Amino acid sequence: MESSIVFIKDAKEATSWYLVEDQVLFGEISQVQLNEKSYLLVGIKQEQFTEDIIRHLAGNIRKKLNKNVFNRVYIDFHQLFNSISNLSTDRILLLFFEGWFLSGYQFAKFKSKKPQQNIELVFDQKFNHHAETALRRAESVCVARDLCNEPANQLTPDLYANKLEELFEGSKVNVSFIKGKDLTDRGFHATQKVGKGSINKPIVALLSLQNGSQRHISLVGKGVTFDSGGTNTKQASNIVDMKMDMGGSAAVVGAMKLLNDLDVNVNVTTIIPIVTNVSGGKAYLPSDVIQYANGLTVEVGNTDAEGRLILADGLLYAQSIGADTIIDIATLTGTIGQALGLKYAGLFCNKMEDFGVYHKIGEQSGDPVWPMPLEKDYQMYLESETADISNVGSCKFGGAIIAAQFLSNFIDNHKKWIHIDMANTVKAYKLSGYYTAGATGFGVRLIVDLIQKEVEQYVY
Repeated sequence: MESSIVFIKDAKEATSWYLVEDQVLFGEISQVQLNEKSYLLVGIKQEQFTEDIIRHLAGNIRKKLNKNVFNRVYIDFHQLFNSISNLSTDRILLLFFEGWFLSGYQFAKFKSKKPQQNIELVFDQKFNHHAETALRRAESVCVARDLCNEPANQLTPDLYANKLEELFEGSKVNVSFIKGKDLTDRGFHATQKVGKGSINKPIVALLSLQNGSQRHISLVGKGVTFDSGGTNTKQASNIVDMKMDMGGSAAVVGAMKLLNDLDVNVNVTTIIPIVTNVSGGKAYLPSDVIQYANGLTVEVGNTDAEGRLILADGLLYAQSIGADTIIDIATLTGTIGQALGLKYAGLFCNKMEDFGVYHKIGEQSGDPVWPMPLEKDYQMYLESETADISNVGSCKFGGAIIAAQFLSNFIDNHKKWIHIDMANTVKAYKLSGYYTAGATGFGVRLIVDLIQKEVEQYVY
């Protein structure tokens, strides 16, 4: 079946299509038959348009078409261009195409009946470049979605390593791994301890893209392929979602793919400690003490606060290889969701003057972040009788801030450091627009746009 998308912005147009005025309000979608042809009428009456709302509009249009089993759809963008004055036509096209492609995602790998969602969108060929750029972004987000949606038995550390090799084969991204005894020899003491309770041994993946820039940026992603809580076993009923506790690592993997695909001139090293956090005969225990590569000792107050332990390894390694800017991202604390709800990730930075810029980048990228404070006074909650510090705070409030403060102990303040706590955003807070069931792929677009800001290259 074929159809055409028609954008409508005022009541006069609505009358000619036999619609009432309410049906031209932004986001209203109506299907009509006229002269034996099918049309999808899309209301766009609105005063101001944010960038992400255009992505979500495109996503809802595609979902409506899916329900009606259309396989070819024609679209004329000019009415949309004429209705949006605060964005360029180039930007509108990029946003629309990105939302369109993202909304077509489904994780059906283990479904007996595969869904059919092949819709050909027919548009003026002069817009092909915009569609291709948006498709690259969407594909990289969907790589992160795929990784997060994999069951735990399909994404053990070894299987994760195999996927990384396959993903970057033939690209400019160099992939290498640190395993076994080399983990402690190269400073990944916590990673080795956190992962030793599992039969699936820990691995650190290193992804390097040296593509021209002199400035060295490092990404660190938490790669806990399943988090049972270890000895401090989780009690939550939705523990199945702990397969997504590697959402931060998925974000940096997707970001590396996108940087490569867009051929951005950057020098980026990505560090991914990959572990399975379960209890077992060799599992690390509460009261264990870990000594880090910088000499700092940490008492394990709770084995379910493992993410910050392995991230600290990654932060130290990033500095040891000379990174100028370090960005880490992790599904770190449930308390960030209590602070910000399910839409915004928390962003912490040791250069407070950049907060406004990062917030704006988050809004534009579709991965929104909210500035959070690094509070040195909260260091007192990390005091330990046995070691230099504990991995958990003694205060039940401000857990996300205390976790960030823990990580700050492993950062030379002369380095620029950005910490993103995305625990609440790894799954969609609503299943509308371009959000689909399962993982969101949060962080891929945000990280790439943050890096482009750092190196002053704006590809998108």
